[in-house]
Amino acid sequence: MRLRGCSGFAAITRIVRAVVVVAVAAGTVVVASGIAAGGVAEAAGRGSAARTSGADLPGSVYVVGAAARAAARSFWTPGRMAAATGASARQVLPLAPSTSLAEAGAPRGTPWPVTFGGAPTVGTLFYTSSARSHFCTASVVASKAGNLVMTAAHCVYASGYATHIEFAPGYHDGVAPYGAWPVQEITVAKGWRQRQDPSLDYAFLEVVPPPYSAGPIQSVTGALTIGFSRHDAQSITVIGYNDSGQRPIRCATKSFKVSGSQMEFYCHSFWYGTSGGPWIIGYNGRTGGGTVFGVIGGYEAGGYQSWASYSTILWQGAESLFRQAEAGA
Repeated sequence: MRLRGCSGFAAITRIVRAVVVVAVAAGTVVVASGIAAGGVAEAAGRGSAARTSGADLPGSVYVVGAAARAAARSFWTPGRMAAATGASARQVLPLAPSTSLAEAGAPRGTPWPVTFGGAPTVGTLFYTSSARSHFCTASVVASKAGNLVMTAAHCVYASGYATHIEFAPGYHDGVAPYGAWPVQEITVAKGWRQRQDPSLDYAFLEVVPPPYSAGPIQSVTGALTIGFSRHDAQSITVIGYNDSGQRPIRCATKSFKVSGSQMEFYCHSFWYGTSGGPWIIGYNGRTGGGTVFGVIGGYEAGGYQSWASYSTILWQGAESLFRQAEAGA
């Protein structure tokens, strides 16, 4: 979805068991939590019993249990993947705008994307919201555990968390060549969860292997390196999945900073479904590698015009959130 804008998600509410033990040691509140297989739980921070309650951590962590992951695997048949839509509250244009309407007003020289067969490091993030099947774009990012995916926060949390959430790297033409990877943890900034702050529109997802797949996702697909605080004008490649077809689009363009928290690029035809699409410096078309320094989202949930797209600048807060997700993975 270019969830350039957001329709609200039904919260996952079924908690099988959560046991919280609070102790005070040397003036520090210590929290340990136990979650039964199949349950889902949310915590401000995750780690051993020796870690603090999470007040000092930047993110909220949502844990998806084994039963919920199994339900996602069962739900996402090839037919449902093909029928999923990019939902949006961005209603400046119709859901299926004509090319002339959608691209009106673009500056002269704005490039056009190309449709291609996909990259192993970038894929479709499928999920459900209010009993409807939707998608965003997401990418594999390099981490110590090798199992993290990055997308826009508005793709996974609005009024509640997305459900039946699963990532298909390299998805194209109804085929998931590297399998579909269920999401086990969702980490979003507390400020996003509390007030949908557009300067915090990024999220990290821990994924687990599909049946018969060996190793973490990074060992299967490769990964993009994250570049933090890279907001200056850059020559970039942006990849996204549009509502208009079963193949991703790719655009070579330039980024530029527009405010203290946002940056922008011009390229035609980036609309519903492209939210979460990575902004890549030094893209390698053979491996899908490069440096990701932004994802479509932020201001206007990515932009109300299909030729102008935004990203939150990945300042220090984004790096802290990534380190939290990495430590918990």
